Amino acid sequence: MNAVVQSIGSLFSSGQFSPTSEPDKAPQLYGKPAPDFVLCRDAKGNATAVYGERVWDFNPYRLSAKKLARIRFDTVFNESGLQQQALIEEARHLLYCLIYFAGGGRLGKLSASTFCQYWLLLRLAIQFCYEQKQKPMVGVLSLRQIFTVPVYLAAFIGQSSFDKKVFSGVLKGLARVGEERLGYAVINPAKFDLSRPEHKQHPVIPTRIYLNLINLTGDLLNQLYVGVGRFESFIACFADEHYGITHDRQNSLGVGGKAHRRPDMGQAIKDHGLTSVFAGEFECSGRRNLQLRLLRMQYVVKTLIHLYTGMRDQEVMRMPYYCLSDQVVRQVVVDDQGIERDKPRSVNVLSTTTKFTGYNKEAAWFAPREVVRAVEVAQAICRGLAKLYKIELEARCPLFLNPSIVGYTRNSAEVGVTSFKARGTQGTVLHGLSIQPEDLQELAQSDPSRDFYNEPAFAAGQPWPLTSHQFRRSLAFYGSSSGFLSLPTLRAQFKHMTIEMSRYYANGYDNLRTIFGYYDDKKKDFVLPSNHFAFEYQMAVPMSVSNQLIADLLFNEEPLFGGTGSYMEKQKERVKAGEIQIEDVRADTEQRVKSGAISYRPTLLGGCTKAGRCYSFLLGDYTECLSCEGAIIKPYKLNAAIEDAENELYSYAEGSGEYQIVKGDIERLTAFKARLIDSVEV
Repeated sequence: MNAVVQSIGSLFSSGQFSPTSEPDKAPQLYGKPAPDFVLCRDAKGNATAVYGERVWDFNPYRLSAKKLARIRFDTVFNESGLQQQALIEEARHLLYCLIYFAGGGRLGKLSASTFCQYWLLLRLAIQFCYEQKQKPMVGVLSLRQIFTVPVYLAAFIGQSSFDKKVFSGVLKGLARVGEERLGYAVINPAKFDLSRPEHKQHPVIPTRIYLNLINLTGDLLNQLYVGVGRFESFIACFADEHYGITHDRQNSLGVGGKAHRRPDMGQAIKDHGLTSVFAGEFECSGRRNLQLRLLRMQYVVKTLIHLYTGMRDQEVMRMPYYCLSDQVVRQVVVDDQGIERDKPRSVNVLSTTTKFTGYNKEAAWFAPREVVRAVEVAQAICRGLAKLYKIELEARCPLFLNPSIVGYTRNSAEVGVTSFKARGTQGTVLHGLSIQPEDLQELAQSDPSRDFYNEPAFAAGQPWPLTSHQFRRSLAFYGSSSGFLSLPTLRAQFKHMTIEMSRYYANGYDNLRTIFGYYDDKKKDFVLPSNHFAFEYQMAVPMSVSNQLIADLLFNEEPLFGGTGSYMEKQKERVKAGEIQIEDVRADTEQRVKSGAISYRPTLLGGCTKAGRCYSFLLGDYTECLSCEGAIIKPYKLNAAIEDAENELYSYAEGSGEYQIVKGDIERLTAFKARLIDSVEV
């Protein structure tokens, strides 16, 4: 099965695309497709990338909140001719082959963003090929010559500036496509130095800087929260192109007399009761500064969400406007007199995660009250910007709408998310915390294998090089070292595939004494206040996992099979018969999740409640779920897996190793279906 169709199959199951949005399937294994062959469709079924057209748009398949640049074949060369067109057609065919026959990624799928990076590299390659026209001894080259002649390939690598990791991916992808489809064998990339640079783990934020960031974001949030009920009407006023500019400027534009004069920025802020909000970090002197100030407000919100949830950058940027969901994890406490002492509490921030799924899959993160208040600020700003964009606040409206709309005419602004570029965030108070010698000492203790003293970015006196992923690493580090966040809890909150990955994030925590609370002078030790959000993590994450398990299994009308699936099916019948109460099942499930006895994650065939590592899952042997005692098999997923495997079988030559493996998987899946599922339905 081709890579893109596989990815779209996942999107079908997520409910984001209708079946009409599936692209065309390859009509043949070899040769070029027809010019009207459709590579990509949007949610409404409209073709956005057709093989023979000059522009391909793969944004309907993107996973990131940021839009992808369209692939434009008509802007590669300044002039058009037969030689240029031949190179473009060659690149077009290689892109088609990479989509349908190369695969790639953790799940054997080629993502839209990676594919666009491949195009940028092939674009450089065909420009290099044409530039050789200036050399009489060489002449215009073809991509075939570049990828088969070592001297030409070495020259291209030496004269071009590109990501070697991406180029290696192109060569490996073309090698997987094969000589039969390409008509030639690609040079082995191992013959060239295309190794990726040494990976350095994101550093832990030193405790002094970490606590300062906690305090600063808290203070800035308090300042912004004053405007929650006022941002919408204030921002909406800027639909008037003269609103907020100086009176002199209004006069020069011919606004008219005092009766027609709009408030300048200072008066506008005062009229909406936002004087205390637009002060200090967010001081705004004129309309042209408003875009940047709104961006910095959104940046504070984004930083605070990272700080308290550990969400990845794009997981935050994909958050929709309607992203808050209340779930009770601690019941109300009422004393003997009936007075409510403690209110129930727990909040989830909803977004999407695609790290190990390859499609936009909904997931939930527990978050304390600080994040709720931060989201409310972002929602207030979003409501105002939505009025400028003239869009409704429906389910898919992004929370972080781009504030550039205040600087554009209404017809030229495209709806999108904020771009937090360095020039917009550098110079803010969050990026102004200097590194002290004691911070370097802590860094060395947190990662003894790394020499921070010889890295210029971490030199004493320099501003701390803050990135969003550092909050994720630091939360894992300090949470684990405090003993309040277990690895299973960390894995659930961070959406890790394995506990080993959570251990990697928390790596080195035992080398450094944590300051995840405050210093008690009497006890001469660091302690956590009783209302610290670390306690809430302990409560909320196991509840989130158990709720997901119960909702997916006990409330699902479809019969379940497999080891745990059969047990859950019996529990469903007992609940329906009134033999047990759902509250009892929920309490027992939550306790088993807390103790680490069970876990829960969706799988290709249904779900898995096995705690700990699963070597079959890591190796991609999904048919082992059929005999696993922790497996939950759902009939509709089993049928989909059989159909996918049967389609994939046609891609392999009969008798090949791949053919035998896939055929064996089909036999095991169909045997399980016939033995258990079909017999039950009969």
